[in-house]
Amino acid sequence: MIIKGTRASGENKMQVYKYKSYEEYVKWQKHANKKKNKNVWAEEKNIATIAEFLQPYNPRYGICHGVRQGLEQKWFMQYLSGCEVIGTEIGEVRQDDKYTMQWDFNKENEILKNKFDFLYSNSFDHAFNPASTFGIWVDQVKTGGFIIFEYDRRQEHTGEVSKKYNSVDPVSITAGELIERAPSWSSRVKYHCSINMPVVTQEWRIAIIFEVL
Repeated sequence: MIIKGTRASGENKMQVYKYKSYEEYVKWQKHANKKKNKNVWAEEKNIATIAEFLQPYNPRYGICHGVRQGLEQKWFMQYLSGCEVIGTEIGEVRQDDKYTMQWDFNKENEILKNKFDFLYSNSFDHAFNPASTFGIWVDQVKTGGFIIFEYDRRQEHTGEVSKKYNSVDPVSITAGELIERAPSWSSRVKYHCSINMPVVTQEWRIAIIFEVL
């Protein structure tokens, strides 16, 4: 079901963990990736639901950020016929994984600019600087494309149902605040809708979708 609002918990003021340096951020993210590499947060049924939303737009190229094992792009390609989907991961990538590149998603990359019909991530709570990272992601998507955040209550990191923002998960922002703030980070986006996910964790799980203008 597509909804115009969100079932997220109450609003809070975004908070971001302060590292001593960018190198410290990279160190913590690579450490966490190595420790959690076999963990899979994404759910195939949820990716299928997002793919169903995308199908009428006939996407041909997509990107997923923060993919670990790369299952997100595998599932998107399974449910979106004729669409090639690549992924990025800050940690080590298997040499036989031709669809995942080792890359820090907070950094600009000329080969990724204005290239994709959609961008998906469930890792925005790992961004170093939410506004800057979001702007970089917007520049990777073509006009008329979509940025899609899969989000649940744990990723808000308010301390209600999961730990507060920290060196591994540096961003604390509720889903409702993300919907409100993102258009101020880039004039090229507007909030499109949110979709309830079929596989739910911690009361709710949604895909927050922004359209790139």
